[in-house]
Amino acid sequence: MNPIKTSSPLRILLVEDDEHDRLAFHRAFEKSPIACEITECIWAEDALLQLLADASLFDVVVIDYKLPGMSGLDLCNELLRTKTPLPLVILTGHGSEQLAVEALTDGVDNYIIKDPGHGYLGLLPVVLPEAVRRHEDRLARRRAEEALEKAHDELEQRVEERTAELARTTEKLRLELTERKRAEKALRESEERYRTLFDSDPNSIFVLKLETSKILDVNARALEVYGYEKEELIGKSFMDLGPDKYPDGVLSATGPRLPTQCSVYPRVQHRRKDGTSFYVNVYACKSKGGRKHGAIATTVDITESLAKDAQLIQASKMSTLGEMATGVAHELNQPLSTIQIGADFFKNMVRRGRQIPHEELALVSEQMADQVARAVRIINHMREFGRKTEDQLEKVDINQPLGEVFALLSQQLRVQGIKIVLDLKDGLPPIIGDSNRLEQVFIDLVVNARDAMGKKKERLEGEASENTLTVKSFLENSQVAVTIADTGNGIPEDIREKIFEPFFTTKEVGKGTGLGLSISYGIVKDHNGTIELESEVDKGTTFKITFPAYEEI
Repeated sequence: MNPIKTSSPLRILLVEDDEHDRLAFHRAFEKSPIACEITECIWAEDALLQLLADASLFDVVVIDYKLPGMSGLDLCNELLRTKTPLPLVILTGHGSEQLAVEALTDGVDNYIIKDPGHGYLGLLPVVLPEAVRRHEDRLARRRAEEALEKAHDELEQRVEERTAELARTTEKLRLELTERKRAEKALRESEERYRTLFDSDPNSIFVLKLETSKILDVNARALEVYGYEKEELIGKSFMDLGPDKYPDGVLSATGPRLPTQCSVYPRVQHRRKDGTSFYVNVYACKSKGGRKHGAIATTVDITESLAKDAQLIQASKMSTLGEMATGVAHELNQPLSTIQIGADFFKNMVRRGRQIPHEELALVSEQMADQVARAVRIINHMREFGRKTEDQLEKVDINQPLGEVFALLSQQLRVQGIKIVLDLKDGLPPIIGDSNRLEQVFIDLVVNARDAMGKKKERLEGEASENTLTVKSFLENSQVAVTIADTGNGIPEDIREKIFEPFFTTKEVGKGTGLGLSISYGIVKDHNGTIELESEVDKGTTFKITFPAYEEI
């Protein structure tokens, strides 16, 4: 007889006081293909306590007939009395067959005679799984018989109760059948309307299995956009449509611990079947009702709008360069003046025929070289800032783009009588972003602050007023934060909600595009950040920008 193979370990509670027999029991299963977990008890009383506490920990109980204290047969009787739902197998010594038969009569599932001469150990991996199977079959039959008996009794009662109402019931059934046909027709029509709407939606729609993100259904637009046949997408993971990784949310396999009903994933790169890339916004929501493990993901192709946004951003950058021109002139004026002074010194010394001391020659030459390097750095930075580039996401120290801004604009601000207070905290964690785009945000905010303070100075000309620009960087609740505060006009309450709208400006015609703050808002959002403002008329405005701090995994 071949042993029955099981797909999971057979959990055995062995009640045996003889150490030699316990060891032989273990070895019998080690030599067999049956995986098992054996829990040992020497005393029947201990086994009874374990089983009464939680019988579900075991699949079968093997009990030696002779035990110290409570006997094996007494243990079986007690387990049968308490209706412990496990098969019971008795181990008896040679010559105790009659006792085993009595145990079977009382309800024990099987018995094995411990006769080494007849190879009883080899029977254990065969008999025990068979006992479990037969016990489960017996329980299933018992449940079926009980259910059948109950159903039979209920059926008789129902027949008796409804005999007198047969005619009325027949009519009711006819009406129910008619209603069911109507409902089925309405359901078919509803499904047809759903499919029509599903396939006519201008966006790509994917029905997903939430636990795995496997695609269960797609609409016609998705097939058109992604270039696949429907059979090729069904069963494919939604995550395989693009190389981008999603943060924790509806599309991550976190099962019922999902934090929100819906999630939005902006600017995700996807690929078509032919390998070409494009960008989409992904909107994902958990399904409601019965499909608690489903999700609907909609992708909106934003490739064309991104190209237009890039053009607007470049236009804004060029406008910003124009705003910075005066500041750059001021910044270049100092190195040019130093170079001019050095050149005049050398010219005068040569004209007079005087020999230039070596120390003075080295000092002036070094100063001139330093100023040339400074001018070159400023010019190269302007050229780099104005260049049209793709986003380059990397770890950025937020103080670096802030420093570049004031390297270009500090002299201009001072010339205009603006006091600069920089409080940049060292050792801040980096953020993930594009340093060039972040610098554009800070330049726009500083230029706006400069203009606001300039307008206030003109309006209050003749009165004592000190304009101050205060810039701070710091860590706040695992967020890297920057505040840019001015002492300008402030922003009236009725227009504060509009300042981030495209083309909205309070500047005179020809002096502003109305794109700066709108584009800055978009750049901050692209970096998963926030931008907020506090303002008081005639007191000033403070912009606060926060970004998630990058943490090494």
